[in-house]
Amino acid sequence: MQLVERNLLSLEDDARDYVPELRGIQILRGMKIPSGENASVSTNQPHLEPVRGRITIRDLLCHTAGFVYDSSSPLLQEWSRFHGRTAHTFCGSMEGYTHPLIFEPATSWAYGAGLDWAGRVVECITDSTLENYMQEHIWAKLGATSSTFHPELHRGTLPEPLEMGHRVSVGQGSRSVKPGPITLVQPARDCLGGIGIFSTAADFIKLLAALLKDGGPLLSKDSTDILFQPQLSDASRCAMPRPLGSQMRRILGIKDVHDIHQADHSLAGTVSMKDIPGRRKAGTVNWSGLPNLHWWIDRKTGVAAALFTQLMPPGDAAVTSLLIELEEATYKYLVKDPATKGLQGPKL
Repeated sequence: MQLVERNLLSLEDDARDYVPELRGIQILRGMKIPSGENASVSTNQPHLEPVRGRITIRDLLCHTAGFVYDSSSPLLQEWSRFHGRTAHTFCGSMEGYTHPLIFEPATSWAYGAGLDWAGRVVECITDSTLENYMQEHIWAKLGATSSTFHPELHRGTLPEPLEMGHRVSVGQGSRSVKPGPITLVQPARDCLGGIGIFSTAADFIKLLAALLKDGGPLLSKDSTDILFQPQLSDASRCAMPRPLGSQMRRILGIKDVHDIHQADHSLAGTVSMKDIPGRRKAGTVNWSGLPNLHWWIDRKTGVAAALFTQLMPPGDAAVTSLLIELEEATYKYLVKDPATKGLQGPKL
């Protein structure tokens, strides 16, 4: 949005106009044994089609471009095996996202590398690494000093990383948390705008607070308003609830995958379309990172908050329950005072 404000970019621009790596991209419709002239081939071959429309910046930010992380796509995994491809979602390189789309842009929804490619757009337009751009135009403006794509270059100056925990089965329905590796290969070769940044809760809450306060030093109020607006077409909105998973649906107050009117997607994350009693108001934007990293921004109520863990796999039921309990407590005890414009605790 900063580039949009500077007239360097439009949300309707085709990302292929900026990123050379995307210009030959196609849509993978399936893997099947060929017929006709190639009927003698007995192994599944990629069935590819050209992209008919644009891959807009808006699509990249809203996960409607047709990208999906291959870690969650058996189809892309089969395509990779066919080509002998070793790059993957967590390989630390944009090569992990250089693969076909799985649907025509703006016709469906899938969580994937849209944000990673949006970061690459920023690099191509500014002739800078995403690391350098964000340090100058985001983190420095917020006074945030512990956020980077390359923690290996800042050893001794950054807080020690928290050990990653992995919840594993120990038999008879019981589960235990054991230490395990960080999923993303380190050091990463590229700045991965979707999954690659390392930060702290103290830094990240500064970002949330700035957006809560109409953009703070980062964006104008008008741009922040756009950032929070629902963006999906009917087809994309109908497709979104199922791949989100049951835990994310609980967070959004969606009781059934067909209850699509409860949520949409903005340029910044999922957006609640209705008030959730005792919790967030309509218009609240939220997201959840892979190791159960949760945040939300409720501009109507004046609340921005986060609950961060280093626990795999994503969608942990206990963390989700804790998040909802935290959210309910936040709204219970931070009571809106009609005489003020902010929040205050209950009078004791």
